[in-house]
Amino acid sequence: MTHPGAEEKRDKLLVNLSPELRRDLRIRAAEHGLNMQDAAASALNLWYDTPESPEADTRGAKSWGVFLPSGGPARFTHECETRSITKVQGMAQAITAWLAAHPSPAERVVAQPVKRILVGNQKGGVGKTFVASGLAQAMAEGGLRVLLVDYDPQAHLTSRMQIPGLPDGADSLLTHMLGEAARHLARSLVALPHERFGGRLHVLPASKDAFLMDAKLALLQVGRDTCLARALAPVEDNYDVIILDGPPNLGLAIDLAINYVQRRPGELIDHSGILMPVWSDRSSFDAYEMLNSQIETHTKMTGAVVDQLGFVVNAYDARKGVVTRAFYDGWNELTTPGVLATLKDAIEGREASDYQVPLLEHAPDSPQANVMRGLAKELAA
Repeated sequence: MTHPGAEEKRDKLLVNLSPELRRDLRIRAAEHGLNMQDAAASALNLWYDTPESPEADTRGAKSWGVFLPSGGPARFTHECETRSITKVQGMAQAITAWLAAHPSPAERVVAQPVKRILVGNQKGGVGKTFVASGLAQAMAEGGLRVLLVDYDPQAHLTSRMQIPGLPDGADSLLTHMLGEAARHLARSLVALPHERFGGRLHVLPASKDAFLMDAKLALLQVGRDTCLARALAPVEDNYDVIILDGPPNLGLAIDLAINYVQRRPGELIDHSGILMPVWSDRSSFDAYEMLNSQIETHTKMTGAVVDQLGFVVNAYDARKGVVTRAFYDGWNELTTPGVLATLKDAIEGREASDYQVPLLEHAPDSPQANVMRGLAKELAA
């Protein structure tokens, strides 16, 4: 969960914001070397200096939260009351004006490390593999070089991509983590052949020895916390994004993945972190509480800073009743992070999995494929 730095007292502002403005703010802030909190504060300062601001589009606004310098939320609320407008309209005006005043630069201001995204949740069956795969496909289709790591010993991602396993003679990820590999990690990667990905989407297949990961790593006496980072380091420069499809548990393997996606020195907030697929039900809330507890324990013990990028609500169908809609509203109320994407329960996704064909290849014009593209655009900055 993205929190303010300890060096500055900040207060949380809750307000509704359209997904389009939220996405554009995240992208533009990253392009200018800012985190979303500082970009939002800058937008409000610009708005305060512009008493006559044009009305902004607020259609589709959903709950959103941001940390502002101490006293910021109170000042914003007072200014909205003075102008006789809603906070939704005030924030939309501020961000719209800031985006207009800060166009995309020709070159990125701050050089960033490879983007690292763990798609994780303690609960099984919520669509981790589907989201990890779809996000990787959309990013590769958009021109990024992507490494998709099957970090789940059940190997669902590997099988759904019709990958028979590791190339002949290749070493598994666990072998590299233990420092026992005989060959470079690049020898273990498989490139997806589909033309739309342009050779930019590579997969590190799962191996059966992954079932022994926790047991074997528990015996590693030196450098265990960073063994995943060391294993992937030799190929990081070859990619723009590395995505890990996490297992449905909270064991040592997930702890190492959390450590891998921690914020590195000079890295912007929300550049890397954890993306959490969930369902609109009670069990997903319980699973998230356990995952969040593990993240907090890890950060307290190691001093790492780990950003939670947001939720992807999967298989959502409002027709399932009041309880389902209420849980969906509950995810939106967890505003830092918030819901980045909502995937409706659709046949195209199930067919892609059953036919073992990438979603964007099987149904490139489907609503689910377009949701993945929108999610990729927001997270790619």
